[in-house]
Amino acid sequence: MRLESACLFAEYAAVHLLAFVDHVVSDIISPALDRRFGIERVSLLCQQPDLALAFDIAGVCRNLQLAVTVETLPPDSQPLALRQRLQALAQGAVCFNISAASPVQAALAYDLARVRHLPLMSIEPQQDRLIWLLGGEHSTLLNGADIADGLTLEAYFGLYGSRIETLHYRLNRRNPRHEALAHDLALRAASHPKELSLLNRLCTELDEEQYSRRPLSGGEHHLRQWLEASAMVEFRPGGHMRCVDGRTRFFLAGGWLEVWLLSQLALLVPQLPISDAAVGVKISHRGVENEYDVALLCNNQLFLIECKTIAPAGPNHHGVGLENLFKLDSAASLGGLNARAMLASLYPASNSESDRAHAQQIAMLSGAQFMHAREHLREWLLS
Repeated sequence: MRLESACLFAEYAAVHLLAFVDHVVSDIISPALDRRFGIERVSLLCQQPDLALAFDIAGVCRNLQLAVTVETLPPDSQPLALRQRLQALAQGAVCFNISAASPVQAALAYDLARVRHLPLMSIEPQQDRLIWLLGGEHSTLLNGADIADGLTLEAYFGLYGSRIETLHYRLNRRNPRHEALAHDLALRAASHPKELSLLNRLCTELDEEQYSRRPLSGGEHHLRQWLEASAMVEFRPGGHMRCVDGRTRFFLAGGWLEVWLLSQLALLVPQLPISDAAVGVKISHRGVENEYDVALLCNNQLFLIECKTIAPAGPNHHGVGLENLFKLDSAASLGGLNARAMLASLYPASNSESDRAHAQQIAMLSGAQFMHAREHLREWLLS
């Protein structure tokens, strides 16, 4: 998206954004990151019970070099006092953002903005598009304008009181060699998923010397040839293998699928508003840790992908495992995260699992779909 230097008001050089905090969404501060609005200061307006949410958001603003204050509002049950407080705050070149306002707050802000001829906006949450309710005629940004995608993963998780502890790869710091190897494995996975499940097991079931407990048999010559050519492992004469280092073990034990999906997302960057993406993202939220295989931001919306390269358990079991769907649904909502989720598996879901995924609004990418993963990812990010 091309950014232009256009202020919200022609007569002012800077704008003060008054943004309500009744719940946490990225739309609270995303207009302040779009330079076309000319916003230089943010006041987060919240009631006493929401102070912790507001202070988390304020911390993100400061990290993004935005001047920010937190202002406490009277409760909705005191509309006269609330209106008077808003009147005191709405001084100078201000603009209301009611994206996260309660109904009472939104109604009072609208009435005040109408009387004082102040602009008032909301941001459509899924497509991250601007909705002018009042005052849009003073701006070069029209209704439906796409808000600039300025959030990083650190900033998004920070809005919800979480912090990133570690990550493996990032969109702007990818490994071309690993991506090329991951592409080979993805092509193989579409037709020979059990071979890739075996590779996962070889890398995770190790003896005291870090060699695989199970050797590669003669019938698995294609996999052994590929591994030898990759120079990522070494073999004993009996066929037991050892990865050359921990990063290689992560890659061959299933990380290749995450790396490959990141490469497919990178190819979509020119077409979609993807601002950040990474694999192996470990976060901490109020002392609880969680890890996401792939996390990305598109239109300032968080998308999470869980990757599974392990064969279904049991001789007669098929599908992806209901427990994986429940785990993903829980991870996507940890700490109130407003995330959309996808499960990427080497094996297709059963009918009951597909029904469960649909009910939980979890997208699926599996089996032969890997051959057209980029198209499936594009549809998912735009849906």
